[in-house]
Amino acid sequence: MDIIEERTKALIHMTYRAVGSSTGQKEFLGASNGNNALNHFGSGDIPMTNGRYTAVTSAGRTMVHVPFALGAIGVFHSVPAAELPTSGSIHVTGCVLAKIMSAQITTWDHAEILALNPGMTATGTIKVVHRVKGSSSTAGFTAYLLQKCPASWTLGTGSTITWPASTFEAQGSGGMSSFIASNAYAIGYIDAGHGHAANLGEIALENKDGVYLTTTQADLGAVGEYAVANNVIPADPTSDFSGVNLYDLPGPAAWPITMITYFYINKDLTAMNPTTAAVLLAFVRFILGAEGQAMAVDNLFSPLPDAIIAYNNNTL
Repeated sequence: MDIIEERTKALIHMTYRAVGSSTGQKEFLGASNGNNALNHFGSGDIPMTNGRYTAVTSAGRTMVHVPFALGAIGVFHSVPAAELPTSGSIHVTGCVLAKIMSAQITTWDHAEILALNPGMTATGTIKVVHRVKGSSSTAGFTAYLLQKCPASWTLGTGSTITWPASTFEAQGSGGMSSFIASNAYAIGYIDAGHGHAANLGEIALENKDGVYLTTTQADLGAVGEYAVANNVIPADPTSDFSGVNLYDLPGPAAWPITMITYFYINKDLTAMNPTTAAVLLAFVRFILGAEGQAMAVDNLFSPLPDAIIAYNNNTL
């Protein structure tokens, strides 16, 4: 926003409150304001819930979801390097991960872990850490576990859930990274960029094609391309996106827990001040363009693949 303010000839002021996906959705719905948006646009790492989408449309508004970045939820650990398997990285399936995170598997030398990790010598108790407050990371991570292994993941899904008493709490991605870095034998889920920035060890998670890989080895763009080509992302951007996710899609380099970050925008901007509407569209087009997408990479996201860029161009 600062860049657009600096480059415009007319004096404009732009601001955005970084309040999280859920609050962003609530303010875009504007339930306390007769279902009239409290902001000019919203943004979040999860699609609008069905209830909020229905409330928006019932108020006579038509909204669109505009994807502007892809992100990955990675699984990071602090098992000492000398105790890692021969491969150098810990391999887990989605079902083994579900059992670890739900405290059904509690030690690193459990038979199901050792079967996937020849040469691993770790014996410590697993310290599962999770976000303490509502987060889109928790929502995405738990939704993946339920989708991948419903028989083993029985704790439900959402931005907050009730975790086993033996697990640990952390505030935000920074708190998650700090806990893992300072507690041996810990494991937790973090948006991948934060985990890499903290130089944490990363779990190699099995994808739908049976390939074990980390987020650094994955191709999020290929996941996005598949999602458009196979209508995982609805062809009509005004549709209900509440069931849209990119979890466990096929592809040899597909990351199983890929997230989309969206703009939530009203389709009809005629009720908005014309100058404000023009600035909003300029901002969105900037973010979706080459310069904006390069900034997404700088902020630890993955740029959009060509298929999603074309999808957005049709929307706008």
